Order: sequence, then C-alpha cells, then structure tokens
Amino acid sequence: MIKRKWLSGFFGFLALLALPSLSLAYDNSPSNQIVIPECIWAAATGGGTWISEVQIIDRTGGSVVSCYFDYGTSWEWVANIWTGPGGGHSIKISNMLSYLAGLDPSFAWYGKVGALELYTQDASHKISVAVKEYNGNYAKTMPGLVEFADSNSAYFTTWRGMIVPNLDNNYLSRATCGFFNPTGSSITVTIYIVNANYGATASFSRTFAGYAFQAFNPYTVAGIPYPTYSFTNQYLLIWPTAGAGKLICFGASANNYTNDPGNHMAVQWD
Repeated sequence: MIKRKWLSGFFGFLALLALPSLSLAYDNSPSNQIVIPECIWAAATGGGTWISEVQIIDRTGGSVVSCYFDYGTSWEWVANIWTGPGGGHSIKISNMLSYLAGLDPSFAWYGKVGALELYTQDASHKISVAVKEYNGNYAKTMPGLVEFADSNSAYFTTWRGMIVPNLDNNYLSRATCGFFNPTGSSITVTIYIVNANYGATASFSRTFAGYAFQAFNPYTVAGIPYPTYSFTNQYLLIWPTAGAGKLICFGASANNYTNDPGNHMAVQWD
C-alpha cells in the first residue's frame, strides 16, 4: 500500500509538471501535427514482413487523432483513429497500417511504405509519437517529428540544408534514405554523397512533388553501387535548389548478412 501511495503521489507530481511543459516551443515538443517519416507493412526481401509499431501519447487529453498516409505521390486519409481518454494516456498499435486497414478496408494497405501524418482536431490538443519498424528479431526506431518545424526539413527559401550522417555502402552494410514533402508545393534538391575529406563522392538532383514520398539507395541512384564500388564513413548533404516545398529526410542502414537495420536521423546542415 505504501508503494501504491508513493506512485500515486509521484505521478500526480508529474502531471503538475506536464502542464507548463506543453507551452515550450522546442523543435520536437508535443504538437498537433506529427509526422512519422517512414511507416511500412510489406514483405521483406530476405523473408518475413516489415511492420511499423506506433505509440501515440495524448499529452493534453481528449485529442482526436486522424492521419494521412502518403506513399509515392498519392495519399489516403483516415479520420478518428484514436481519441485520448486523458492527458498522458497512450495507445500502442502493433502494426499501424494493418490497424488502418481495419478502419478503411477499401484501400490496399499491404505492400505499402510511406510517411504517416498524424494530427489532432486543433492546436490546443497535442500528441507525442514514436515508431518501431521491425521484422522478427530486428528493428529500428525513430521519433515522430513536428511536421513543420524548421529543424526537421530542407527549405529553399531560407537556404536550409539537411544532412544524413554515418552511411556506409559496402560488403557489410547497405544504405538507404527517404524523403517526404509535407507541403502542396514541389521542391528540388541536390543530394551530395560526401566523403571523409569533405569531397563529393557523387551527386544527383531530385524533385519531390507536393506530398510526395520517395525512398531509395543513394549509391545506386548515383550510379556507384556495391560491389563495383565500396564506401565507408560518408554522409548525405541535401541541399535545396528550387521550389516552395519542404523536405523531411531520414536515412537507414542494414547489415547485409543479418538484415538488422538502424535508423539515421537527419539534422540541419547549419
């Protein structure tokens, strides 16, 4: 009984702390617009199925959560996927796209990968989100990002670039990257693969239409794939060159022998 009383008092204290914290304006504070840069439900090349486990935390109480799933240059909308019963309450959805398939069976959710935009009914209702993408015993995790925070996207108008750090593409590890434009306007970027001496191993241009999602191996797109070429200790520099859109970026790597993946969060160049 003493322990239960202590826990009750402790969580009551946390509840008091939570209220003023929601007024802070950090780049990835709780928000009414959160994007998961990658959400998947699809067969894995090496066997099994990749799925996305999503946790949503209602930070204010009464948050009615809806979503857009953006894949390629198309999107699907699902309303009212969850309503938070109170501040600090959460839901964990073991396979997000399968869950959405139960709410919207008219759409073919299986075999898809894209970005998931989660939002609430208004700016006074805020959520925090995280995702774990896994296949069997292997997984990678990433936080949900505040969709329009400056630090989370490349933007031509203010010459804001992004980097995806610590990429290898060789016998041990293969690299991938993904991009999502959360606006209705297009954006064109130059993607530089940068080596340890701050030189460009390769570069290529890419245009992303409004609400477009793309994922690919940058070394393959640049024409320098493994095993013909082998690289380590590199990073991507994503530099906007035209357009009014914004570009959320992320990277990933996978072990070539076990397929064990890892997430590489993008950060601002400046």
